[in-house]
Amino acid sequence: MIARLCAGVVGVLIALAGAAKVTDYKQWKLDARAQGVWPIVAVVLPPLELLLGALLIVLAPSPQVLGAATLLLLIFTAFLLAQIATKSAVPCACFGSKSKRPPSMRDVARNLALMASLFVAAVLS
Repeated sequence: MIARLCAGVVGVLIALAGAAKVTDYKQWKLDARAQGVWPIVAVVLPPLELLLGALLIVLAPSPQVLGAATLLLLIFTAFLLAQIATKSAVPCACFGSKSKRPPSMRDVARNLALMASLFVAAVLS
């Protein structure tokens, strides 16, 4: 039960991030370009977040889905750390155009907490 809850909470947040990008897709593309995100990544990321979020919400936790979500969050976290290190003023767009502030350690801490939740889900499932 706790494993499903942990995975589901992370799934909701990942799906919300994808939905925010899809609902304001033009702005997402502009934000992604400003961040230096490769165009193919900008196109693939929103549906990937929606799919991965849905899988975490609907399915019982599986090593494959938990691993994919952890990998995605790890990549996001490395990207955020690089943006912070270069003192980027470009909004993170983590949750689409709703994210208007530059990346910060708060974003990194959120991702670490989400990865910890996925770890708990993996251990308890």
